Amino acid sequence: MTQLDNLSGREREVVNLLLEGKSNKQMAAALHISERTVEFHLKNVYDKFEVGSRVELVLKLGNSTVVGNGEMAKNEDGPASQNWVTSFREAVSLFGKELNTKMTDTFKSDVHDEDSGLEGDSMTFFQAIRTCLIKSGTFHGRASRAEFWWFTLFLLLLVSAFSYLSEALGGAVLIVLLLPWLAAGTRRLNDAGYSGWWQLFLLVPVGGIVIVGSLWAMPSNEKSPDDIL
Repeated sequence: MTQLDNLSGREREVVNLLLEGKSNKQMAAALHISERTVEFHLKNVYDKFEVGSRVELVLKLGNSTVVGNGEMAKNEDGPASQNWVTSFREAVSLFGKELNTKMTDTFKSDVHDEDSGLEGDSMTFFQAIRTCLIKSGTFHGRASRAEFWWFTLFLLLLVSAFSYLSEALGGAVLIVLLLPWLAAGTRRLNDAGYSGWWQLFLLVPVGGIVIVGSLWAMPSNEKSPDDIL
């Protein structure tokens, strides 16, 4: 008997909606139950699959979809590489949604980002990625903590995923995203009231990342970036 055979009909419905990227609130509305009931079913599903979060569950299920009779329907529409990319994209999406609700309060002191038109405390995971890629060569101006740390998370996830396939591929992705990341880091330092040249400390083993990381984590400073030496 597989783990899927242990799922009740309602639990299968919850898993199907989870794989579609639905939030707990959306699942509750679709199934006409309370969010508390959704959380109860999710907890049971996590226990049965021996995972601790929805991201782990998606990764464990891989490229399969849970159907009503409890069987696994494999996605055979494309090559394995396409399936892997789809699974990774879904995992990142779910991971971003989970973290976004937990990290919003941390960034409430960030100032308004005049360049992007977004409030620092309302910038989401994907908005941060889009902003940093668009401004990949921009070292002036500001970047909120949300913008910088979401993009840093994206960088780590992407490099780790491609490094799992090939170290050379992971290195190539890192090189491509290094400039946008350093630009975002400079804007983050500007926003905190420090010069972007502080990032030179990244060249110092171990201690450098601690120093610069502590500056990146500082709240926004009302001082204009143009006044920073």
